[in-house]
Amino acid sequence: MRKAAAKARQMWVGVRTNPYTERMESARARRREHANPLAIDSKPDSEDETPATTGGGGDDGNDGNGRDPSFAEAMQPPERRHLADAMAIAAAWAWRIIVLAVAIIAVLYLFSLLAVVVIPVAVSFLLAALFQPIVGWLVRRGWNRSLAAAVVLVGGLTTVFAVFTFVVQQFIAGIPDFADQINAGITRLEEWLRSGPYGLEPDMIEGLLSDAGDEIQSWATDNASDIGGQALTIFGTAAGALVYFFTGFFLVLFCMFFFMRDGDKIWHFLTGLLPVPSRAPLRFAGLASWKSLVQFMRTTVVVALVDAIGIGLGLWILDIPLALPLATLVFLGGFIPIVGATVSGAVAVLVALVGTENGLINALLVLGLVLLVQQLESNVLQPLLMSRAVKLHPLAIVLAITVGGIQAGIVGALIAVPILAIINAGVRAVIAYNKAHSKSDPPPKAGSSDKPDDKPDLDPETMAAKPQGSL
Repeated sequence: MRKAAAKARQMWVGVRTNPYTERMESARARRREHANPLAIDSKPDSEDETPATTGGGGDDGNDGNGRDPSFAEAMQPPERRHLADAMAIAAAWAWRIIVLAVAIIAVLYLFSLLAVVVIPVAVSFLLAALFQPIVGWLVRRGWNRSLAAAVVLVGGLTTVFAVFTFVVQQFIAGIPDFADQINAGITRLEEWLRSGPYGLEPDMIEGLLSDAGDEIQSWATDNASDIGGQALTIFGTAAGALVYFFTGFFLVLFCMFFFMRDGDKIWHFLTGLLPVPSRAPLRFAGLASWKSLVQFMRTTVVVALVDAIGIGLGLWILDIPLALPLATLVFLGGFIPIVGATVSGAVAVLVALVGTENGLINALLVLGLVLLVQQLESNVLQPLLMSRAVKLHPLAIVLAITVGGIQAGIVGALIAVPILAIINAGVRAVIAYNKAHSKSDPPPKAGSSDKPDDKPDLDPETMAAKPQGSL
């Protein structure tokens, strides 16, 4: 008896939870409510007490064929809520991903059209994040913010110009020695071809070199007109690039000054254009992203400087030509994570291979030096200096650099990782803000001041709640 009762209960639960049964009962309830709204609560919900007549239509609850219309209504396909959960979730995510992809493509296309403005503004934003701590330090000591921003801008520009001039002078001074080393390397190559395993005769080597020179001269003579046209094209392109460079350079200086002086006011104004409930989360996310960018730029400069000093000292000890310019190249390459260090290290190895007497041995030594410094950077400096707020996966870094390089060349590769760090910090900040502020809190009324939410009780760096009384 117990088994039979349990089985009956299971069958009854199955019937009651069947979507067709639910739809039929809801349809009957709607028809009863329509027929007698005042007596609907007193009518039983049992199927046995439903009037069953075979007459025509009307208020008896039946259609002209004697069938309950609720049965036909219940036999319709189930509602969307009865579809498989996996399909519903997949469909919901699919259209959101499509909309997001279209929006990203549209933004990238717009940026490509406005690259003349977007790239200088992005570079100025990164430089402002690099020098903003100095401006803040001067302001805390009583300086006017405009004066502090101007002094930092002029001082940074002067320092960069002085370092660039010194490096160029060292590069020009080292070219003769480097050329002599290349000539000596060619001579050693000829001697190896004579006395090596190939055993080439001197006349054969001279004949090969002479034939190569004749081929080059013949090609230049036959394509003189094309070479002239290409030279004019290159000259025009170089002139346009020069104009573009100076335009972008002055735009960088202009934007950098105002970012350092009025960056917080600009962000407050932009978020003030949004609906009131969205202002506080976005202001908090902007503050967290800015702190993340400042820390990222500071860490990048320190890591690049350590790499340049370590590799530069090693090149100087090994007496590699152009040691200082190569160290400068390593420093600049440090601003492009992973890829920049690899490329600059490869250039140093190539110079050691071609420009020294014991080229192969020196190249191997330089390769070992570069690998040692990079391991020190990856395993010691990066975990020690890079906080969790800007820690990015290497795969994300490589993909960001690739996309940035495709879209905007070297400058795109330079700004790709900082932009990724900004997005990462901003998204994490919004999530932390939403978790800290319950959805049950009533949103501020339209037109009301949102100043209490301008400084949420969260730390933008740790995403944790601030102690009571802290700012």
